[in-house]
Amino acid sequence: MLENYPEVAPLLVSLYDKQKLNGLARSQDPSSRAALTGVMADLLDIELNPRERELITDVLMGIMRQAEEDLRMALSERFAAMDNVPLRIILQLANDEIKIAEPVLRQSPVLQDMDLIYIIKAKGPAHWRSIASREGLGGKVVDLLAETRDFPTAVTLTKNKKVTLSDRAIDIFAQMSKTSDALARPLLMRPELPEGVARKIYEFVGEELKKSFSFRFKTAVDEVVSEFKNADR
Repeated sequence: MLENYPEVAPLLVSLYDKQKLNGLARSQDPSSRAALTGVMADLLDIELNPRERELITDVLMGIMRQAEEDLRMALSERFAAMDNVPLRIILQLANDEIKIAEPVLRQSPVLQDMDLIYIIKAKGPAHWRSIASREGLGGKVVDLLAETRDFPTAVTLTKNKKVTLSDRAIDIFAQMSKTSDALARPLLMRPELPEGVARKIYEFVGEELKKSFSFRFKTAVDEVVSEFKNADR
């Protein structure tokens, strides 16, 4: 079926030859990995009907199952930036070991909140932390990450300026921050943090952190006062 497409046939032949003659799926050579990754990405760029696209997906997933770790990493990095990769392929990469899964967990536009929820429930802290660094996470994903109560995940999510912390996440992180200045520091910088919660967190932080915040706020006030003094009006 696919060979009826003039732009597909040469790529399939190239893919088959590279697999058979050079064993690229198991190759340790960077140029071989780049060649195979390029052919696989080119196949995904071709306009096909749903049935034909499923066949291409089956071919690519068969290669990925045979592939060595380095090739799967290269594919994850390449596919993470593409919005036309079939969800099956992205999910296979996202559920792989973390050094392979990380690029798609952090960036892939194919993954939706429900996909991320399933991954969070199925995987461990390393996968949670990569997801916590994504842009535009929905409230349910933020809540679920917060409910893991994993400190590095909490810190990563709190430092992520491309998400909004939910009320549930703020409550959990406020409790966790009582024993961790590493979490309290970025949490106190969040614009959505209610003033009452900020005051409670500030009561528990160490003296060094209190001094740094006092200095920062004093410096900010001094700068504003200086601007007024030097203003023309």
